[in-house]
Amino acid sequence: MSSFSIITTALSSLQAQFQAMNTAGHNVANVNTPGFRRQEAILSSTRPYPPPGTAETILGGMVGTGVQVSLIRRAQDGYLGLHLRTTAGQVGQWDTTYNALREIEGIVAPAPGEDLGTVLDQFWDAWQTLSTRPDDLSARVQVRSQATALAAGFRDIVQKLQWQASNLDIAIAGSVEEINRLSQQTAELNRQIAVALAEGRQPNDLLDQRDSLLLRLSELTGATLISPENAQPILNLGGKPLVQGELAFALTTVQGATGHLEVRWEDDGTAAQITAGELAGQLYIQEQAIPQYMSQLDAIVTTLVSEVNALHQTGFGLDGTTGIDFFTAGSTAANLTVDAAVLADARVIAAAAAAGSPGDGSVALSIAGLRNEPVMPGGESLGLAWRSLLGQVGADVKTAGDSANAAHLLNEQVLVQQQSLAGVSLDEEMANMIQYQHAYDAAARVLTTADEMILTIIERMAPPI
Repeated sequence: MSSFSIITTALSSLQAQFQAMNTAGHNVANVNTPGFRRQEAILSSTRPYPPPGTAETILGGMVGTGVQVSLIRRAQDGYLGLHLRTTAGQVGQWDTTYNALREIEGIVAPAPGEDLGTVLDQFWDAWQTLSTRPDDLSARVQVRSQATALAAGFRDIVQKLQWQASNLDIAIAGSVEEINRLSQQTAELNRQIAVALAEGRQPNDLLDQRDSLLLRLSELTGATLISPENAQPILNLGGKPLVQGELAFALTTVQGATGHLEVRWEDDGTAAQITAGELAGQLYIQEQAIPQYMSQLDAIVTTLVSEVNALHQTGFGLDGTTGIDFFTAGSTAANLTVDAAVLADARVIAAAAAAGSPGDGSVALSIAGLRNEPVMPGGESLGLAWRSLLGQVGADVKTAGDSANAAHLLNEQVLVQQQSLAGVSLDEEMANMIQYQHAYDAAARVLTTADEMILTIIERMAPPI
């Protein structure tokens, strides 16, 4: 064993403690970096001397040769990572759904007493007033005015819902663009990680970057990570790979039969199955919630038009006109208008059941009576059908809000657990730095002592001058 072995041992300690301090410093530098996971230098003794199986022996057996950093270990837990991505997808889905439904609630019920139900009541009240003053032209003008306001209210709701649907198209296209960009970045990181591992290096920071991308992709799509042995990770979206090793599979948007965007796979054109994440929330509002509310609005309007027109056609106006529609026939919520003849002359509004009976308001009374008649297909009155729509929207908002709160609670619990496992503690890192510094100083003193010892030997072996 060489006399210089003590120098080699001390030098290995200097290098190992320096690398450990550098790792702790790296942790401190990234204490506020999103997605960073704490790293730890794992120290192990180097191979002893003499190596096993050699003929050389020394007194006392094997002698240690120093220390080395065998691994820079990254704090991680596969289960926590899986749970974090799952809850992130749920948070993305329910937050998006809740916020969109709140917007819809603000459209159909802007404030108590200001929703369309109030306008509908005023419409029936105007007919009730006309039934008591059938010879009064101003009462007819009031009926026409309330009908015009009611029609405008329905059209305004539909227009705002359509505007929201158009904004969702923009949001969906933006989400798909972001998903494709993140997928490409993930595939490129997979390539870099594979190269680093093949070279025997531990790509901890690259793994952190990839985990951040995977988390965001889960927030957007609810995609799940599959990590088969001896293969690079596969990010699965609805049974198909979104990212597979170094390959990224793109999504695209196409205009569907409804005129709004659908999300499909770019390679084969099949529909993407997205059941969680922000994109799932956007698609739910676009494909289910808004069409459902629009259908309920149309059902109310078509019933209103048919029932009012049927009675109005049997009545007579002040000028003896009969057989006139009150609302434009075939109107839906999107295009509901008062009939052109009524708009042109309020005298054609029918209140009497017979010609030449200006004091008869029986038809107007029958129309006013529609307020409480079960004329809807489900046996509801028009007012109750409207209140049912408001109740449905309110219930949907509450369900989405409760689901969002539950998802946030689970997500925060997982984040706390992950922070406890992988987060950087400045106190702990400072304690480690001091420990590594003391070890470094001690190794330096050993090196100095060894240098002095060797210098003494050299001086004594030198021939006298």
